[in-house]
Amino acid sequence: MENHQISKSSGEENELEESSVTMLDVLEEEKELEEEYAAVLGASDEKFCNYSLGAIKRQALYSCLTCCPDGRNDLNRCAGVCLACSYQCHENHELIELYTKRNFRCDCPTERMTGNRCRLNAGLKQPANPNENNTYNQNFQGLYCTCHRPYPDPERTTEEVMLQCVICEDWFHLHHLDSTSHATKLMEQCSEMICGTCMDKHPFLQSYNGLSLSLMEKSGDTSDGDILAVSGDVCANSKDNDNKLRNDLDKSISDIMNIGEAASSEPNTDEPQQKRQKLEEITGEQSPSKKPVDVCRRAILKNNYEKGPTFWPADWRNNLCRCMDCMDMYKSEKMEYLLDNDDTAKSYEERGMRRAATESSSYEQGIQALASINRVQQIDAITEYNHMKDRLKEYLHTFVVNKKVVTEEDINRFFSEIRSERNANVGQPYFCR
Repeated sequence: MENHQISKSSGEENELEESSVTMLDVLEEEKELEEEYAAVLGASDEKFCNYSLGAIKRQALYSCLTCCPDGRNDLNRCAGVCLACSYQCHENHELIELYTKRNFRCDCPTERMTGNRCRLNAGLKQPANPNENNTYNQNFQGLYCTCHRPYPDPERTTEEVMLQCVICEDWFHLHHLDSTSHATKLMEQCSEMICGTCMDKHPFLQSYNGLSLSLMEKSGDTSDGDILAVSGDVCANSKDNDNKLRNDLDKSISDIMNIGEAASSEPNTDEPQQKRQKLEEITGEQSPSKKPVDVCRRAILKNNYEKGPTFWPADWRNNLCRCMDCMDMYKSEKMEYLLDNDDTAKSYEERGMRRAATESSSYEQGIQALASINRVQQIDAITEYNHMKDRLKEYLHTFVVNKKVVTEEDINRFFSEIRSERNANVGQPYFCR
């Protein structure tokens, strides 16, 4: 009996340890949330509407279905608002977080917003004309992927992993991009993804498929299974493959530019230098003072594209051809953004992180506050936090069951009840006589 009690006591103690939360856990979780916030929202302005600035290269956006109810069935009736307007003008509205979109101008003060007036553009005559250059996809309706389902999907019981296409900026379930395990491994290594529809819509991208990522088996070593490498003639981290690329390009340039092997038996000592100059001109390594030759790089790349999505390394855009014909093509297809390094989501997130780094985080403030209180006060704080956490989970569960949207008023009501309970527990003061 005594052993049984000891075992039971140990089990309860272990269970308590697993369910307990330390102040450091709270601060670490807060730090992760702040980093995520900084990455997605840090580079966008949360206080000022950017409508007056025109189209923004990349910004955090929201679709308001409260102001645009017809947008659920008609993309032409959808509208997107900037971060600041989502806070100030559409509070308690049904908003869909769109992550980031490129070249978009806030719709808040325009005719697309039925019955809404932008508070941050009070001096502007409203409603303003619609932003004709804005583009809208099914994400503005709260739908994603080829399955046209919402995110998170209420009918899905497993984790949803999604990737955004760098061209159409729609989001796709990983298992709908590729039903095999290959897509998972590619996702872990790729920097950007282009969906199969966009690859077919813009055939010039197929010429660069040799720069994309593909799965290969380790030669002579299968202990780690499949690994990622760059298909075709380019390998991002391999000097040997890089030299092979240069040799192949050198040979192709010789054929195209008619500077191949000399017909005479006498060696041409200037030929390597000539070939190297042509290679530099085409690979984009020439000095700014040199004028690029009008030879299209796509003509010397191997096109081994097979239908479907493609996954790309971080520097793939640097290898896009910049000849006169291609530059005109980017302009006609409105894809000049591919040549802009600041267009990438990664660049946007890095700007947000740098901006957040200049400010004191809640994590740093919490660590300082934690160091300033004694052990008893720390335990009291954790006890109160765990109590509040459990109550909040119970409170929010009722909204999940009833499929209701949680509003700011609901959250304020919750904390008001918590304060009332705390005051009730204090009780009446006791006076000694």
